[in-house]
Amino acid sequence: MIRSVPQLVSVVAVCLGVLLFAVTLIYYVDLEETIDSASRLGVALPIILLPGTAWQVLRTWGWSISFPDDARPGFTRLFRVRLAADAISFFTVRGIAGEPLKVVLLLDRSAPEVTTASIAVERLAFAVMSIIIAGLISFFAVTRLTMPGAWDTVFTLLSIAAVLMLPVLAIIARRRTGDYLGRLVERLDHATGRRLEASRIVRFILDVEDVVLELLRGDRRRLVILFCLPIVCYLLMALEVWLVFWAIGSPIGIMQGLAVETFARLGSVASAAIPANLGALEASNSAVVKMLGLTGGGSLAFTRRIRALLWAGIGLALYPRMQAK
Repeated sequence: MIRSVPQLVSVVAVCLGVLLFAVTLIYYVDLEETIDSASRLGVALPIILLPGTAWQVLRTWGWSISFPDDARPGFTRLFRVRLAADAISFFTVRGIAGEPLKVVLLLDRSAPEVTTASIAVERLAFAVMSIIIAGLISFFAVTRLTMPGAWDTVFTLLSIAAVLMLPVLAIIARRRTGDYLGRLVERLDHATGRRLEASRIVRFILDVEDVVLELLRGDRRRLVILFCLPIVCYLLMALEVWLVFWAIGSPIGIMQGLAVETFARLGSVASAAIPANLGALEASNSAVVKMLGLTGGGSLAFTRRIRALLWAGIGLALYPRMQAK
C-alpha cells in the first residue's frame, strides 16, 4: 500500500520521537532522581504553572493587538481559538493545522485576510525577537558558562543568527510606502504576459499583505508592545525553569535558566513535525541540563510535559463553536 507524503512524514516523525524518547531515558534522565523529586514537584506544581499561564494570556494579548482596532474580536474568543488551535497543532504537525484553524474558527468574527494578517504580524514579531533574544543569551552563555565544544558551537551559531536578524528588525520598524508582493506580481505579469492578480489565491495573498503593512506602519505603540512582549514571555519561561529546580531543591542561576530555555526553544522549533513533541521535549530539556553539569533534567522535562498536556486538554475543552452570521 502506497502512503501519501503527509502520512509518511507523520510516521517518520513519530518514529523519530520514540527514538529520541528512548535515548533521553537511557543517556540523560536519572529515573531514580526523577521519581524521588516527583513528590516535591507535585506540591509546588501550581506555582510552577503560573509562568505558563501568564505566557498564554500575554500571547493572546499580542495576537489581539495585531488586529486592526475596528476589526478586533473579543479577547475571550481569541483566547479560546488560540488554545484550541494550539491543541490541534500539538497533536499533529505544528503550525500546518493550527494556523489555518484560527482563520476558520474566526470566520464569524473576522474576515479571513484580516485574521491571516494578524497571525502573520504576531508570529513575525515573536519570531524575530525570539531569535534576537536567544542570540544575546547564547553570547553570554558562551562567555560565562563552561560548556563542551559542540555546545559552544550551537550557542555561537544562535548568536550569529541574531546578528543576521537585526536588519530584518530594522526593515520592519521603518516607515515606508508601497507594497512588496504587489510590485513583484506586477513585474511577473509584465514579464510573462499573464494576469496573476486575477487568481483568487494571489488576490488573497495581496490583500493579506496590504493589511499586514497597514498594521506595521499604522501604530508605533502596537510595534513597541509586540517587540516587548516576546522579551517578557521569554523571561516567564526561564522563570518556569528556575522554579522547577527551586522546587526539587537544586536551585540554579539566572544565566543557567536562560540557557536551558534557549536550547529547549531551539529543540521545539527543530522538532515541529513530531506530534506532541514526543521525545524531543524530553531530549531538548534534559540534554542541556546535563551539559551544564546539573541534575534535575528529568524533573524539568516531566513538568513541561504535564504543562503541555494540561493546556492541550484545556484547548480541546474550550474548542469554540462558530455562530451563524
